[in-house]
Amino acid sequence: MSQQPHLSSLATSFATITDSIGGGTSHVVAIEGADIHYTCWNMQFAQRPLLLFVHGFRAHAHWWDAVLPYFMESYRIVTMDFSGMGESQHRASYSPALYAREITGLLDALDAGPVTGIAHSYGGSRLLRACHDRPELFARLIVIDSFLYFRDGTRPPLPGNNALRVYPDLQTACARFRLMPAQPSPLAALHDHVARHSLRPVDGGWIWKFDPAIPANGSLEIPAEDLLPRIPVRTDFIYGEHSKVVDRQTAERIVALLPNAGQPIEVPDSHHHLMLDQPLSLVTALRTLLAQDKIAIHHPTSGDHLQ
Repeated sequence: MSQQPHLSSLATSFATITDSIGGGTSHVVAIEGADIHYTCWNMQFAQRPLLLFVHGFRAHAHWWDAVLPYFMESYRIVTMDFSGMGESQHRASYSPALYAREITGLLDALDAGPVTGIAHSYGGSRLLRACHDRPELFARLIVIDSFLYFRDGTRPPLPGNNALRVYPDLQTACARFRLMPAQPSPLAALHDHVARHSLRPVDGGWIWKFDPAIPANGSLEIPAEDLLPRIPVRTDFIYGEHSKVVDRQTAERIVALLPNAGQPIEVPDSHHHLMLDQPLSLVTALRTLLAQDKIAIHHPTSGDHLQ
């Protein structure tokens, strides 16, 4: 069993963190014509609750690597890559509804009972849509700094399109990695780790893994006024104090529309990409929410049942 790293180790040694998430098993499942990559930990412990971690736009599952070790001792864990991102296959076309079906399709394949979904940014809106469509698959949701489309709202700036550029070497490519939206002071080790996992080798150098054809304009989103009241499970919303995507007023508006939600949780001194600038504060917020829901108070003992 992987040993949980001490909370103080993260800022000084990311090697400790990556060592702590070893032992995951990599899989693919075909969903509507594309191979979707996912990684599992602790699936042999059938009685442990299952956490599904969902990444954001043009991202990948490794964005969660600094967070996962702190849940290894009590949970089954699954991370996934959306199609056109990470290690998953590219498609001819994409849509918000399709990404929601990738979540539900994966959960159908796992056949693991209702899960707790934890999702960041674009992944949060996809997770909400998935729960809207298939609520029986979810026990609860935790949405982190996600933009939701309101009819009277404005949209965040769209990312640029530089995916097809070939960089001569990995070091040069990593140096070009940028967060969107930009933010100050991500932990350097985490920034570099995420950048390296965002690239793949090709003839002549390195390119980004994400498909530049993925649409980002949100034109096919269900308006939040229609979507949120139809989410039946407990849902909590976390946002960064200095986020350019979600402010306090928007967070309060979101939870007011949810039938079963607590007050929004602000993570101090954080921006949109909380797992890169305040990962330990994010871990604390997640642990607190899960403990309050009485699904995290479980410590591995000889009573764990192997499946």
